[in-house]
Amino acid sequence: MTLPDAPSRGSRPDAANALSPSPPREHASGWPALALVGFVAFYAGAAVMTFEFIAVRFLQRSFGGSLDVWASEIAVCMGGLALGYWAGGRLADRYASWRVVGKCLVVAGATGVWMELLADGLGDALVPQGPARWHPLVAAGACSFLPLLALGSITPQLIRLHVRSLDKVGASAGWVSAISTFGSIVGVLVTAMALLPVYGVREVLWVLCATLIALGVVLAIGDRIIRRKAATAAGAVALLALFSGPQAVAQVLFEEYTAFHHILVEDSRGTRTLWFDRDPQSTMSLKDPTEGAFEYTDFFHVPIILNPTTDAVLFVGLGGGSGPKAFRRDYPDVLVDVVEIDPKVVQVAREYFHLPEDDERLRVAVADGRAFLRRGSRQYGAIIIDAYGSGPYGAYIPFHLATTEYFRIVRDRLAHGGCVVYNVMGAYGDLNDYVVTSIHATLARVFPYVYVFQAASSLNTVFVAQKLDPDADAAEGAEAPKPWPEGPWVKHPILPNGFRDLAQRALEAGKIRRSVLVERVTQFSPAMRRPIRGQVLTDNYAPVDITRPLQRREVREP
Repeated sequence: MTLPDAPSRGSRPDAANALSPSPPREHASGWPALALVGFVAFYAGAAVMTFEFIAVRFLQRSFGGSLDVWASEIAVCMGGLALGYWAGGRLADRYASWRVVGKCLVVAGATGVWMELLADGLGDALVPQGPARWHPLVAAGACSFLPLLALGSITPQLIRLHVRSLDKVGASAGWVSAISTFGSIVGVLVTAMALLPVYGVREVLWVLCATLIALGVVLAIGDRIIRRKAATAAGAVALLALFSGPQAVAQVLFEEYTAFHHILVEDSRGTRTLWFDRDPQSTMSLKDPTEGAFEYTDFFHVPIILNPTTDAVLFVGLGGGSGPKAFRRDYPDVLVDVVEIDPKVVQVAREYFHLPEDDERLRVAVADGRAFLRRGSRQYGAIIIDAYGSGPYGAYIPFHLATTEYFRIVRDRLAHGGCVVYNVMGAYGDLNDYVVTSIHATLARVFPYVYVFQAASSLNTVFVAQKLDPDADAAEGAEAPKPWPEGPWVKHPILPNGFRDLAQRALEAGKIRRSVLVERVTQFSPAMRRPIRGQVLTDNYAPVDITRPLQRREVREP
């Protein structure tokens, strides 16, 4: 026999009933109510993650694509949700009303509309002050904290609306939280894989805010509520119209936001420039589409000097296609492959920078540069890596394209005598010194010969490392090795004057066409005269995409 629990001292017989509150007045039982709670929880959870992705895309315009931006936005997201959960719980205890849920959704949509304006405004205000780790955090908080707080308040209110008795509080809270989390998962996947790769970031934001406002008005339906919300909806529509109005800037040919970049194409003084966020990525002479204006791209031709027998080249990163187009023009017997992660960049290069389409000698694949090499088996005479994101605080290289593991993959895809070329936005002892020295140390761990060149007109450091297989000419049945230029150059190291003589001989033999290379190859970086001092980067530790407060340092030369 089971005995009932003894009542506590001073309790009344109906005390238990007093602890089980009656359902809220607006609570409706049955499947319709359950479906409504589930739908709102799911959509609010999805909206949280979509807001987060959109905020990051806006912030990257001003603060680059570093890990700091993601860390700041995630912190703001967690903070907004935490405060929203607390505020939503208070609202649920006091009101337990669908009208309040609707108002919170309207607030989320109405405050989210301002996200782009706030992110750009704070970026313009903070960037001129110089690098600081707290800048992205402040901007992230200003542009996304309020909509995330409003969305965070939804879950506790839905739990309160769904609960009918204290016996079911745990099950109700778990069910609503699970639906909301599932919505967040779907929001991540849909935003990253379906929305941002196809639609502009601004358009995705507008649709999200509009649907949140519309759903909020429906939940808060009523004559008085509709009158109140009409003003909010009208204001939102007016604001959207303001954002969607003409934003023409002189000579801007193209502007769009993708999952990877804010892309802008503009013409100025006879030159067409491709911009990612706030940094120029590629230039093209309007008179000669095969000519670019960036000096550092001349160093891409060094592998042809070291190995004139090169018959295939791979570019990792397309930009405007200056390098691939120049190789296609200068080396008619060389196959040029390009791998680019952003399909919109490929479209822009073909439409605005005269990148040939359906060309057997210049082929473009849309893929990640590391995954492309791992899946492939072709041997290249040169692999030229010019893939990075950048912001006002320096260059941000994708970490997985800067490690010993990645360079081993690159080495395996190089033929005997082939070279890897790696461009870094930075200079030894100057901007991004840590990245420059780390790439140097990492390449030296994988390749025996690494040359470091420094552009004179920009802060670009270009590394060239050659693979020489000692067994390539010793294999049974192999032909006797042919001397340069009928085979790769094998005598290392080469001093600047030696490089000049080699380039002059390649020019006279017709192996290269660019006479400027004769002097370019003498532009050794100071890193060539100093011991290697950088951090070897691995897949486990490669913080090259994290903003460093102190980007410049003084290095005394002997």
